[in-house]
Amino acid sequence: MACKSIITHIEAQAARIIGQYEKLEAEYAQLLQQRDALRAEARQREELVRDLKAEVERLRLAESLSGNTSDRTKSRARINRLLREVDKCIALLTKVQQG
Repeated sequence: MACKSIITHIEAQAARIIGQYEKLEAEYAQLLQQRDALRAEARQREELVRDLKAEVERLRLAESLSGNTSDRTKSRARINRLLREVDKCIALLTKVQQG
């Protein structure tokens, strides 16, 4: 009789442990979904920040070129520097094509 009650007790504990395991497994799957959703949201926000920074830079350049700020000389210097870089690239490409 004692053996039967021990077996019943062990079966009850096993059932309880299996139930806890299944509950934890479902919670784990839910947490994985939340993690993936948060990662996707973080990527979207990072992309938005990048786009907004680029827009701010374009607006600053446009404002400085319009002559409304004292940064006009800096803008012209930056444009000249960019043009020199483009000229260097063209020269290198021409050299590669000829040689």
